[in-house]
Amino acid sequence: MMWLKSSGHNIATLLVAGLLVGYALSFNNATGWALATITLGLVLLSLLSLLPRLSRIPVQVQLSPTPQGDLLTFQLAKNWRTENVTLQRQQPNGQLHFNPDRQRFETPIGLPRGIYTTVDVILTKTDPLHLFIKRRRRTLPTLLIVPPQPNDPLAQALFLQLRPWLKPDQAMSSTSPGMVTRDFRPYQPGDPSNQIDWKLSAKQQQPMLRVLDSDDPSAWCWLFFTTTTSQLENHLAAFYSFCQLTSDLPAQVYLIGTTQQLVTGQASDAFASYQPYAGQTVPITMIQRQQVILFGDDGPLSQALLAELRQHNSFVKAIQWPKGGANHANTL
Repeated sequence: MMWLKSSGHNIATLLVAGLLVGYALSFNNATGWALATITLGLVLLSLLSLLPRLSRIPVQVQLSPTPQGDLLTFQLAKNWRTENVTLQRQQPNGQLHFNPDRQRFETPIGLPRGIYTTVDVILTKTDPLHLFIKRRRRTLPTLLIVPPQPNDPLAQALFLQLRPWLKPDQAMSSTSPGMVTRDFRPYQPGDPSNQIDWKLSAKQQQPMLRVLDSDDPSAWCWLFFTTTTSQLENHLAAFYSFCQLTSDLPAQVYLIGTTQQLVTGQASDAFASYQPYAGQTVPITMIQRQQVILFGDDGPLSQALLAELRQHNSFVKAIQWPKGGANHANTL
């Protein structure tokens, strides 16, 4: 179809030029011959300007950050071969606009989350007089990592749910996770005397101290798990923003989907490629003795995973996703 459009346009132009030449020659005088020569010269020069092959024009594709978000940009080398060359994004579809300040083609329409190894475009070249046109479809090899779009309001709502546990001066009761005995060790000068286990000390013939969870806090663990695509993009974007918001905390980030990954909050490739968990059984995790926050869905596997985590970790909570937006955040 693209070839037919270009050929039809060029054939129509040639027909018009032929009619002009024929009309000029019908006078059979100097004026007619001059008009015919000028017309043929313009046609010949226009056709010669289209000789450079569009398949050999280098095009650089990248994501360029801006205050309004990332822009997909296409940079053409500045030389005679790229004169009067325009670009159109074919796959994914989208219009490209030329930025004269940056000398590049760009689109404000963001790419969907994912990792792209190729981008399809259509290169269009016209002669200086715009008489003829040439088009070519190109598949450009690239590596574009498009993470979830930030969702800061929802991330803030999630953080409000966790804030009571993130406070360092949080008071703990005798039934709170911090009072659970994790281990025993010999008493050393300066240790709190109220943590001495006198029965064990009598057996060991030396003072033995109870080591509590609160004495050596375990790392936080943010765990994202979903089995459905419903609200996936919204929840994943909020979790991605939440990980960046809490990057100063000692936390591990787990993404459990088609693959199970331990990542950092800045690992955009892992978030870009995430796909929901497709198994029928509870995924096996090696998360133990940590403070776990499960960012899951409402499915039965999420509930089963929550119960499994509570068997190996003293502190496990599940996020309640705000319903109706960030302004309606629930509390744990």
